[in-house]
Amino acid sequence: MTLPKDIPTLCAKVSKNLTRPDNVFCSASFADFFVSCNAHPHLAPGTTDHFAIISVIDLLPPTVEPEDRRNWRATDWEEFNKILETELEADPMVAGYASEAEVLAGLTRLDSAINRCVEKLVPLCKPCSHSKRWWTKELTVQMKERNAHALKSFRKRDLPFHPIHEEYRRVRNNF
Repeated sequence: MTLPKDIPTLCAKVSKNLTRPDNVFCSASFADFFVSCNAHPHLAPGTTDHFAIISVIDLLPPTVEPEDRRNWRATDWEEFNKILETELEADPMVAGYASEAEVLAGLTRLDSAINRCVEKLVPLCKPCSHSKRWWTKELTVQMKERNAHALKSFRKRDLPFHPIHEEYRRVRNNF
């Protein structure tokens, strides 16, 4: 029960006795979110005998700081492949693996070579919490082109057979 004990919630009309017929219940897991719960007689409308019960609940979600991640789209993959080849040539692999330990050692060398290339060539980006991961620079260019054609089409709206309308439809569908 979140409303503290011995707080009146009703004033009888005739006898003016203060009683407590109203209770505020919640589950044990939700009780931690209650900041305060109290009856306020001065906020009750004049025609009712029940007091206003005001509950303050902390419902703010926890904030999560977005962590830096790799911007794989901005990577120069030709350069990445060249650097990876030089990394792999510097630490040559065995022609054949005789045991499980040799396989694991080779896998560790390969993994470390890839990680060194990623550290060197794949830039970091700090994503905004409102950014869309699927949005690309090409979509930005297409959107600007679509908006420019939309404006031209709108300016020629009195000429329904003008070729700009067909061109705008084509650009809009490509976007």
